[in-house]
Amino acid sequence: MQCFGQQYSEYAIDGNGFDSVFQDLESGNFNGTINGTLIVKNSDNKESLLDFQGSYAKLEIEKDKDEVYDLSYKKYGGKTTSGKTEIKYQTYGSANSFGIEFKGEFYELSLIDGACDLVINGLEYSYESEKSAEYLIIRVAKEIELKNSYKSKVRKSIKVLPNSTLIFAIKRNK
Repeated sequence: MQCFGQQYSEYAIDGNGFDSVFQDLESGNFNGTINGTLIVKNSDNKESLLDFQGSYAKLEIEKDKDEVYDLSYKKYGGKTTSGKTEIKYQTYGSANSFGIEFKGEFYELSLIDGACDLVINGLEYSYESEKSAEYLIIRVAKEIELKNSYKSKVRKSIKVLPNSTLIFAIKRNK
């Protein structure tokens, strides 16, 4: 789901940028692991617990040839322990997006749009770094609704529930 103009207020707040050691890189591919749990509620109000226990994670830094708001897109990805579900988190400018490939369909909330100055309301993030790795800690503080593609025949949504937490541990060296 992308949000534009007046409709963003319940989904978005002003972004303050991202304090990552990778922020000023133009390109690159980095590997690591992901840990944590996501609590997801489907449209039937059924909850699923998605666990990430040392699963493979990656950070792809893709150069923005136009460099409008940022040098590059930072694209984080990781899979659940079972490998059946994939999550994607992305930053650009002062905006972010969060998506889940859940039961064969991709659900997302993206604020990477024309202005790139808003972040997802209820999705808290922080960066901690050490010599060999950087940790991106993502915490869900309030319910976040993700929707499937506008191109889908049937519009559906899932909700990521509070207390969901993910930690990407990305190695700083290639």
